[in-house]
Order: sequence, then structure tokens, then C-alpha cells
Amino acid sequence: MNNSKTCYGMTYFDENDLKETRINHRVELEYYKTEQIVKDNFKYGIEIRKKEYIKNSYTEEKNSIENISNSSDKVIEIINTLKKYKVTPVGLNDVLEDLLKIN
Repeated sequence: MNNSKTCYGMTYFDENDLKETRINHRVELEYYKTEQIVKDNFKYGIEIRKKEYIKNSYTEEKNSIENISNSSDKVIEIINTLKKYKVTPVGLNDVLEDLLKIN
């Protein structure tokens, strides 16, 4: 079984996104397409990483879901939607469940 991942975008929370929170530091989101090859079959998934930069260091949170689809294009389309709405790792499961019901 081979595994790999490719970054398909990055975004961050700006002042407008954070004005109702008490967060006053940079928060970045990275979106990855994961790929597994099992017996010559491709299975694609998604990973989201959230980095919060505080002073001279950062904390990282991540969540991934494997085997979402056999279609790379479908997973890339989902990633673009997640990125557009700045979905965080904690929201990935619920949002993905809703998106898969629609598609």
C-alpha cells in the first residue's frame, strides 16, 4: 500500500474572520488531498491542518478522512469548497458528511 498527499491550497483567518473571537494572532489552514493505492485501486481522502502562530512558535491541529472517493477530481472539488468556507479540522467530519449527501 502506497500513501501520499498533495497540498491543494492554503488560506488564513483575517481580522474580519476573527473579530468576534478573542484570537489576535495569525491562523492558517492548509488543505491536502491524500492518496492511497491498494491493489492497483486509488482511494482519495482529505486532510486539513490548522496552524496558530503565537509569538515565536505555533500550535498545529489536523484531521484527515481517508477513502472518500475513487475520483481525484471529486475530492479536489470538495477541497476547493472546504477552502472557500475556511473549514477547520474540527469541522471536517460534519461538513464532509453534509457535502457528500448533496453530491
